[in-house]
Amino acid sequence: MKPEEDPWLINAHKNAELLDREIKKLSVLTSPIKENRPLITKYQDFWNQAKHVTALFKELKPLAQSDRDLLWKQFNAQCWKVKEKQKSEYGTIESLSQAHFDEIMTLVEQAQLPPGAPAPKIHELVERGQALKTAGDLLGKFKHEMIAKHKKTSFDRIQKIRETHDAAWEAVKAGKSPRQQSETETRIRKNLETNYERNRKAVIALENYQIGRGHIRNFLATCEIPEKIASAKAQLEETERRIRDIEEGIRKLEKWIEIDEQLIRGE
Repeated sequence: MKPEEDPWLINAHKNAELLDREIKKLSVLTSPIKENRPLITKYQDFWNQAKHVTALFKELKPLAQSDRDLLWKQFNAQCWKVKEKQKSEYGTIESLSQAHFDEIMTLVEQAQLPPGAPAPKIHELVERGQALKTAGDLLGKFKHEMIAKHKKTSFDRIQKIRETHDAAWEAVKAGKSPRQQSETETRIRKNLETNYERNRKAVIALENYQIGRGHIRNFLATCEIPEKIASAKAQLEETERRIRDIEEGIRKLEKWIEIDEQLIRGE
Protein backbone atom coordinates (compact mmCIF):
# COMPACT_ATOMS: atom_id res chain seq x y z
CA MET A 1 0.00 0.00 0.00
CA LYS A 2 1.32 3.41 -0.96
CA PRO A 3 1.74 5.95 1.89
CA GLU A 4 -0.76 8.32 0.28
CA GLU A 5 -3.33 5.50 0.35
CA ASP A 6 -2.84 4.60 4.02
CA PRO A 7 -6.13 5.47 5.86
CA TRP A 8 -4.23 6.18 9.10
CA LEU A 9 -1.95 8.69 7.40
CA ILE A 10 -4.84 10.30 5.53
CA ASN A 11 -6.81 10.82 8.74
CA ALA A 12 -3.73 11.95 10.67
CA HIS A 13 -3.02 14.56 8.00
CA LYS A 14 -6.63 15.82 8.09
CA ASN A 15 -6.50 16.11 11.88
CA ALA A 16 -3.22 18.03 11.73
CA GLU A 17 -4.69 20.45 9.20
CA LEU A 18 -7.76 20.97 11.41
CA LEU A 19 -5.61 21.70 14.45
CA ASP A 20 -3.45 24.08 12.44
CA ARG A 21 -6.54 26.06 11.31
CA GLU A 22 -7.88 26.29 14.85
CA ILE A 23 -4.51 27.45 16.21
CA LYS A 24 -4.27 30.12 13.51
CA LYS A 25 -7.62 31.51 14.71
CA LEU A 26 -5.86 32.43 17.95
CA SER A 27 -3.57 34.75 16.01
CA VAL A 28 -6.58 36.47 14.46
CA LEU A 29 -8.26 36.88 17.83
CA THR A 30 -5.37 38.56 19.63
CA SER A 31 -5.20 41.67 17.44
CA PRO A 32 -8.79 43.03 17.56
CA ILE A 33 -9.29 41.88 21.14
CA LYS A 34 -6.23 43.76 22.36
CA GLU A 35 -7.55 47.04 21.00
CA ASN A 36 -11.33 46.96 21.13
CA ARG A 37 -12.46 45.09 24.23
CA PRO A 38 -12.63 46.16 27.90
CA LEU A 39 -9.52 45.28 29.90
CA ILE A 40 -11.26 42.74 32.11
CA THR A 41 -12.85 40.74 29.29
CA LYS A 42 -10.78 41.43 26.20
CA TYR A 43 -8.93 38.09 26.34
CA GLN A 44 -12.09 36.05 26.89
CA ASP A 45 -12.52 34.99 23.24
CA PHE A 46 -8.83 34.04 23.00
CA TRP A 47 -9.00 31.74 26.01
CA ASN A 48 -12.31 30.24 24.88
CA GLN A 49 -10.62 29.30 21.59
CA ALA A 50 -7.53 28.05 23.46
CA LYS A 51 -9.75 25.79 25.55
CA HIS A 52 -11.30 24.45 22.33
CA VAL A 53 -7.83 23.77 20.86
CA THR A 54 -6.73 21.96 24.03
CA ALA A 55 -9.78 19.70 23.75
CA LEU A 56 -8.92 18.96 20.10
CA PHE A 57 -5.41 17.83 21.07
CA LYS A 58 -7.04 15.29 23.38
CA GLU A 59 -9.81 14.19 21.02
CA LEU A 60 -8.29 14.13 17.52
CA LYS A 61 -6.93 10.71 16.65
CA PRO A 62 -4.91 9.64 14.79
CA LEU A 63 -2.28 12.39 14.82
CA ALA A 64 1.38 11.91 13.92
CA GLN A 65 3.69 12.57 16.87
CA SER A 66 5.84 14.97 14.84
CA ASP A 67 2.78 17.01 13.90
CA ARG A 68 1.48 16.94 17.46
CA ASP A 69 4.81 18.20 18.85
CA LEU A 70 5.12 21.01 16.30
CA LEU A 71 1.50 22.18 16.70
CA TRP A 72 1.66 21.98 20.49
CA LYS A 73 4.79 24.13 20.45
CA GLN A 74 3.06 26.75 18.28
CA PHE A 75 -0.02 26.67 20.49
CA ASN A 76 1.98 27.04 23.71
CA ALA A 77 3.94 29.96 22.26
CA GLN A 78 0.75 31.92 21.56
CA CYS A 79 -0.71 31.18 24.98
CA TRP A 80 2.51 32.22 26.72
CA LYS A 81 2.59 35.50 24.80
CA VAL A 82 -0.97 36.38 25.84
CA LYS A 83 -0.34 35.37 29.47
CA GLU A 84 2.65 37.72 29.63
CA LYS A 85 0.56 40.51 28.11
CA GLN A 86 -2.13 40.00 30.74
CA LYS A 87 0.42 40.09 33.56
CA SER A 88 1.89 43.36 32.29
CA GLU A 89 -1.57 44.93 32.15
CA TYR A 90 -2.71 43.97 35.65
CA GLY A 91 -1.45 47.23 37.12
CA THR A 92 -3.28 49.15 34.40
CA ILE A 93 -6.49 47.26 35.16
CA GLU A 94 -6.32 48.02 38.89
CA SER A 95 -5.48 51.68 38.29
CA LEU A 96 -8.35 52.11 35.82
CA SER A 97 -10.75 50.34 38.17
CA GLN A 98 -9.75 52.66 41.02
CA ALA A 99 -10.44 55.72 38.87
CA HIS A 100 -13.96 54.48 38.02
CA PHE A 101 -14.55 53.54 41.67
CA ASP A 102 -13.54 57.01 42.89
CA GLU A 103 -15.87 58.68 40.39
CA ILE A 104 -18.79 56.48 41.44
CA MET A 105 -18.10 57.02 45.16
CA THR A 106 -18.11 60.80 44.66
CA LEU A 107 -21.62 60.58 43.24
CA VAL A 108 -22.68 58.18 45.98
CA GLU A 109 -21.61 60.72 48.60
CA GLN A 110 -23.63 63.39 46.82
CA ALA A 111 -26.66 61.10 46.81
CA GLN A 112 -26.48 60.22 50.51
CA LEU A 113 -29.09 61.87 52.75
CA PRO A 114 -27.50 63.60 55.79
CA PRO A 115 -28.08 61.43 58.89
CA GLY A 116 -30.25 63.06 61.55
CA ALA A 117 -31.24 65.95 59.27
CA PRO A 118 -34.89 67.08 58.94
CA ALA A 119 -36.99 65.35 56.31
CA PRO A 120 -35.67 66.43 52.90
CA LYS A 121 -37.74 68.50 50.50
CA ILE A 122 -38.94 66.96 47.28
CA HIS A 123 -36.49 68.93 45.14
CA GLU A 124 -33.59 67.71 47.32
CA LEU A 125 -34.71 64.11 46.97
CA VAL A 126 -34.90 64.52 43.20
CA GLU A 127 -31.42 66.06 43.01
CA ARG A 128 -29.85 63.38 45.20
CA GLY A 129 -31.78 60.73 43.30
CA GLN A 130 -30.26 61.98 40.07
CA ALA A 131 -26.76 61.65 41.56
CA LEU A 132 -27.58 58.09 42.63
CA LYS A 133 -28.92 57.28 39.18
CA THR A 134 -25.75 58.59 37.56
CA ALA A 135 -23.65 56.48 39.93
CA GLY A 136 -25.63 53.39 38.94
CA ASP A 137 -25.28 54.23 35.25
CA LEU A 138 -21.50 54.56 35.59
CA LEU A 139 -21.28 51.23 37.40
CA GLY A 140 -23.18 49.58 34.56
CA LYS A 141 -21.03 51.29 31.94
CA PHE A 142 -17.63 50.55 33.50
CA LYS A 143 -18.24 47.23 35.28
CA HIS A 144 -16.12 45.37 32.69
CA GLU A 145 -13.21 47.66 33.55
CA MET A 146 -13.47 47.26 37.34
CA ILE A 147 -12.06 44.60 39.65
CA ALA A 148 -14.43 42.56 41.82
CA LYS A 149 -13.95 44.38 45.14
CA HIS A 150 -14.62 47.79 43.55
CA LYS A 151 -17.74 46.53 41.79
CA LYS A 152 -19.15 44.92 44.95
CA THR A 153 -18.51 47.95 47.16
CA SER A 154 -20.07 50.28 44.58
CA PHE A 155 -23.13 48.07 44.15
CA ASP A 156 -23.68 47.65 47.91
CA ARG A 157 -23.39 51.39 48.60
CA ILE A 158 -25.79 52.27 45.79
CA GLN A 159 -28.33 49.73 46.99
CA LYS A 160 -28.12 50.94 50.60
CA ILE A 161 -28.63 54.58 49.66
CA ARG A 162 -31.46 53.65 47.30
CA GLU A 163 -33.25 52.10 50.29
CA THR A 164 -32.92 55.34 52.26
CA HIS A 165 -34.27 57.29 49.29
CA ASP A 166 -37.26 54.97 49.01
CA ALA A 167 -37.98 55.40 52.72
CA ALA A 168 -37.70 59.19 52.39
CA TRP A 169 -40.18 59.23 49.51
CA GLU A 170 -42.60 57.16 51.58
CA ALA A 171 -42.24 59.62 54.48
CA VAL A 172 -42.98 62.55 52.18
CA LYS A 173 -46.03 60.77 50.86
CA ALA A 174 -47.31 59.87 54.34
CA GLY A 175 -46.75 63.36 55.75
CA LYS A 176 -49.23 65.07 53.44
CA SER A 177 -52.96 64.64 52.97
CA PRO A 178 -54.27 64.15 49.45
CA ARG A 179 -55.43 67.78 49.33
CA GLN A 180 -51.99 69.01 50.31
CA GLN A 181 -50.30 67.10 47.55
CA SER A 182 -50.15 68.85 44.27
CA GLU A 183 -51.60 66.67 41.56
CA THR A 184 -49.14 68.12 39.09
CA GLU A 185 -46.19 67.48 41.38
CA THR A 186 -47.31 63.93 42.04
CA ARG A 187 -47.70 63.25 38.34
CA ILE A 188 -44.27 64.67 37.58
CA ARG A 189 -42.65 62.59 40.30
CA LYS A 190 -44.30 59.45 39.00
CA ASN A 191 -43.11 60.29 35.50
CA LEU A 192 -39.58 60.73 36.84
CA GLU A 193 -39.61 57.41 38.66
CA THR A 194 -40.91 55.66 35.55
CA ASN A 195 -38.40 57.30 33.23
CA TYR A 196 -35.49 56.64 35.60
CA GLU A 197 -36.35 52.94 35.45
CA ARG A 198 -36.91 52.96 31.69
CA ASN A 199 -33.59 54.70 31.18
CA ARG A 200 -31.78 52.21 33.43
CA LYS A 201 -33.20 49.26 31.48
CA ALA A 202 -32.40 50.92 28.15
CA VAL A 203 -28.76 51.45 29.18
CA ILE A 204 -28.48 47.75 30.14
CA ALA A 205 -30.07 46.70 26.83
CA LEU A 206 -27.69 48.97 24.91
CA GLU A 207 -24.69 47.45 26.67
CA ASN A 208 -25.89 43.91 25.87
CA TYR A 209 -26.37 44.72 22.17
CA GLN A 210 -22.94 46.36 22.03
CA ILE A 211 -21.37 43.24 23.53
CA GLY A 212 -23.28 41.12 21.02
CA ARG A 213 -22.05 43.34 18.19
CA GLY A 214 -18.48 42.72 19.34
CA HIS A 215 -18.99 38.95 19.32
CA ILE A 216 -20.42 39.06 15.79
CA ARG A 217 -17.49 41.14 14.55
CA ASN A 218 -15.02 38.68 16.11
CA PHE A 219 -16.88 35.79 14.47
CA LEU A 220 -16.72 37.50 11.07
CA ALA A 221 -13.00 38.01 11.52
CA THR A 222 -12.42 34.25 11.75
CA CYS A 223 -15.26 32.62 9.82
CA GLU A 224 -14.51 31.16 6.39
CA ILE A 225 -17.93 29.71 5.51
CA PRO A 226 -19.84 31.98 3.04
CA GLU A 227 -23.30 30.99 4.29
CA LYS A 228 -22.42 31.72 7.91
CA ILE A 229 -20.72 34.98 6.94
CA ALA A 230 -23.87 36.15 5.14
CA SER A 231 -26.04 35.21 8.12
CA ALA A 232 -23.70 36.96 10.57
CA LYS A 233 -23.63 40.12 8.44
CA ALA A 234 -27.43 40.23 8.43
CA GLN A 235 -27.44 39.74 12.20
CA LEU A 236 -24.86 42.52 12.58
CA GLU A 237 -26.97 44.90 10.50
CA GLU A 238 -30.02 44.18 12.66
CA THR A 239 -27.97 44.62 15.84
CA GLU A 240 -26.65 47.97 14.60
CA ARG A 241 -30.22 49.10 13.88
CA ARG A 242 -31.34 48.14 17.37
CA ILE A 243 -28.37 49.99 18.90
CA ARG A 244 -29.31 53.15 16.99
CA ASP A 245 -32.95 52.86 18.10
CA ILE A 246 -31.99 52.36 21.75
CA GLU A 247 -29.54 55.28 21.67
CA GLU A 248 -32.26 57.52 20.24
CA GLY A 249 -34.68 56.33 22.93
CA ILE A 250 -32.15 57.08 25.67
CA ARG A 251 -31.65 60.61 24.33
CA LYS A 252 -35.41 61.21 24.47
CA LEU A 253 -35.71 59.79 27.98
CA GLU A 254 -32.86 61.96 29.23
CA LYS A 255 -34.53 65.05 27.76
CA TRP A 256 -37.87 64.19 29.40
CA ILE A 257 -36.13 63.56 32.72
CA GLU A 258 -34.31 66.90 32.52
CA ILE A 259 -37.57 68.77 31.86
CA ASP A 260 -39.42 67.07 34.75
CA GLU A 261 -36.53 67.69 37.15
CA GLN A 262 -36.62 71.38 36.25
CA LEU A 263 -40.37 71.47 36.92
CA ILE A 264 -39.90 69.79 40.32
CA ARG A 265 -37.26 72.39 41.24
CA GLY A 266 -39.60 75.15 40.09
CA GLU A 267 -37.29 76.33 37.35
